[in-house]
Amino acid sequence: MRIKGDIIRTVRKQKKLSQVTLAAGICTQGTVSNIENKNVCDSLEILDAICKRLNLSLESVLDDNDEKKLTSILNHVEELCNTFKHKEAHSLLKSTSVNVSDFQNRELEVRWFYFMGITNLLGYNNTTDSLFYFYRADELGDSNSVYAILSVNSLGIVYEMADELDKAQVYYEKSIDMLNRMTIKMPIEATKIFFNTAKFYSLIKNYETAFKLASKGMALNKSYQSLYMLDLLAYEASFNDFMRSPDLKVPDFSSAKVFATFNDNQSLLDVIANDEKTLTH
Repeated sequence: MRIKGDIIRTVRKQKKLSQVTLAAGICTQGTVSNIENKNVCDSLEILDAICKRLNLSLESVLDDNDEKKLTSILNHVEELCNTFKHKEAHSLLKSTSVNVSDFQNRELEVRWFYFMGITNLLGYNNTTDSLFYFYRADELGDSNSVYAILSVNSLGIVYEMADELDKAQVYYEKSIDMLNRMTIKMPIEATKIFFNTAKFYSLIKNYETAFKLASKGMALNKSYQSLYMLDLLAYEASFNDFMRSPDLKVPDFSSAKVFATFNDNQSLLDVIANDEKTLTH
């Protein structure tokens, strides 16, 4: 994809970072050099990570108007999905006039397929279309594509909803394995993968694994100094810690309540209130 490398170079120098320092844990120094001097980057994930390190918006460095437009739309779609407005997000995706297949940007295409899949699945319970989109995203994505990994994880959701738990477990485990094999710093969006998989393991009463996965999601938030889904992760960690520990008399939901209150997540607060009344050893 074509990008405005001069913006990245200018901000990097303002922050007194070398190319090696900017690249650390994200990519090679040569990739940063290509971004700054040749105005190209083959990976949206790498570019996004670099922008976050420099406190730049992704849209501000994209040099293609259509790519910039679609990136803005997908960012809005993601915000809607994070607040469970999947039907509204799906309508926004369907209304765009941008043809993603015209782009050379493979990562943008993968991201579009993932959101088409998740909005069909959670907005309309349309498993047929969602399966197509998730499989396509997995096929197109590379080993560092978090949206391809999210698509594999979402295949687990599809089979869980169909009560085919053995199939669901295969895809949940595959997505975690894919995360562990990433060669760039794990993106914050991987939080969803840890949460979805922890929730599944809790469902099948593997509380130890569920607790560990929720804890990893919380640790990922800490590395980004983020609150992304932290209320839900804290709940899963507390619930599964209680279920795996017979010596605990009651679950400790104190952190989950703080984060849920901060996020105005009343539905989670209601779940916690009910659990506090009913869960005892």
